[in-house]
Amino acid sequence: MPIFINDTEIDDNAVFSEMQYHSAPSMEQARDAAAQALTIRELLRQEASRQGLSDRDDTEEALDKVLMQLVEKEVVTPAAGLDACRTYYEQNSQRFRVSDAGGAILPFEAVEEKIRDYLHTRSIREGVRSYILHLAETARIAGFDLAGSL
Repeated sequence: MPIFINDTEIDDNAVFSEMQYHSAPSMEQARDAAAQALTIRELLRQEASRQGLSDRDDTEEALDKVLMQLVEKEVVTPAAGLDACRTYYEQNSQRFRVSDAGGAILPFEAVEEKIRDYLHTRSIREGVRSYILHLAETARIAGFDLAGSL
């Protein structure tokens, strides 16, 4: 069954072709992952076009660059501050246990940078997810439940 994003169709052949990039325990899960990826890509492509972001080069690499520019422009996430890092450390201190040192917990200072990176990555992921859901809410999507797959 084809997927429609506004007036653009993603046919079964495109989904089947995309499936090779999505390993999954079942064909159905691979198909869903491929459909999700293609739906998100088309939503982003349409939004980039609407905003006038484009590249004269009509290659996949050029499109990827434009889509990355769009996401970087639209998804702004704050860096994790010291208080957020310390709170995460205190709430998850068991994650910082050293297995070969008698189970000692590493001091905050030894893991602060890793916590900051983790929280920032998590913030970016949530920001991108929220942005994609926003685009999906404003689009007409038929043939695939994007909100249910994210």
